Amino acid sequence: MKLGKISQTQPSSLSTMPVLQVLHLAGSLVSDFYYNLSIIYAKEVVQPVGVSSYYAVVNPDSLWQLGTSLDSLSEKMSLQDMIPRLPQIDVVVPHMFCFPGMTSFRALFEDIIGIPVVGSPSHCTALATNKAQTRSIVSASDVLVAKAQQLRAGDKLTMQPPFVVKPTSEDNSLGVTLVWDESQIEGALKVGFELDETLLVEDYIPGREFRVAVVEDEGKLSVLPMIEYLVTEEHPIRTVHDKLELKSDGTPGKQPEKPEVKPVCPANVTPELFKKLADAAKKAHVALGCRDYSLYDFRVHAETNEPYLLEAGLFWSFGKISMISRMLQADGQNLEDVALQLWSAAAGRTRVACSSLFKYSTSQQVTKV
Repeated sequence: MKLGKISQTQPSSLSTMPVLQVLHLAGSLVSDFYYNLSIIYAKEVVQPVGVSSYYAVVNPDSLWQLGTSLDSLSEKMSLQDMIPRLPQIDVVVPHMFCFPGMTSFRALFEDIIGIPVVGSPSHCTALATNKAQTRSIVSASDVLVAKAQQLRAGDKLTMQPPFVVKPTSEDNSLGVTLVWDESQIEGALKVGFELDETLLVEDYIPGREFRVAVVEDEGKLSVLPMIEYLVTEEHPIRTVHDKLELKSDGTPGKQPEKPEVKPVCPANVTPELFKKLADAAKKAHVALGCRDYSLYDFRVHAETNEPYLLEAGLFWSFGKISMISRMLQADGQNLEDVALQLWSAAAGRTRVACSSLFKYSTSQQVTKV
């Protein structure tokens, strides 16, 4: 998969390229955990030639900071004071992972303020951030999902181990427990309910685990080289410690250098399995209403070799540590070129009222409605 036009730009033309004004949206008002996680990724974002970057950071105390870098942020201010101080912005690149960051703040900037946002719109990310809703939508488009039960406090559990207990709207494997026998159920539910009012109890799928990315290029869906996470009998699922090194206070410090479940990219897959995974990811992308890019976790059953979708992750911070960035690099592509191409395309989207909704189209596609 090769994204096209920007990667073919000759160096002599870069000096005359118009400046793209990009607002990097970071932080979290939910918790220090998600605030620190966002900042880790925002620090790594690429800075392509032809881009002028600005940063807006929300803190867990609900106050905002602005600046031309994360090292030169302003004093804290309210949202009402922050918005008028924004410079002229062409496009927003979000680096937020908490639920409001994935949903409400995208809607604020795109639907309310009217600045295009890179990535999926807020109504799409709201669905994908909820694992139970994701399952319902993609399964209606013939994407396989494991048998599961949604559980609220006081509900009767009807599933039998082995299964995985996970909060429906958390990220980075927070609150996730693999339950092998009945003696572990009570503890797993307690951990999950500390983080969410609703849990997803899902059959454990033995086999290989993959991460699959879909990227749009002028309307065409392409799938990048995949990542395989080398699960073992000792480490059959990925935990938060495979994704983040936690500080003594429980907040994220950085990505682990030697996770127990090691990632390999590109994954060693047969053409047949690649097609199965790619087809399922594309179906999920369309079913969820994704835009620009999307990311999915799959388990491939050890006996049937069929892929089962675990969850969607509609984020990409455009830094070298991001998973989609690693896939691009495995494909021999230049991250800065692709970032500039996608950001420029998003900046060219025009918002148009359409019945009770907004449509987002390129200027060439806009018609009166």
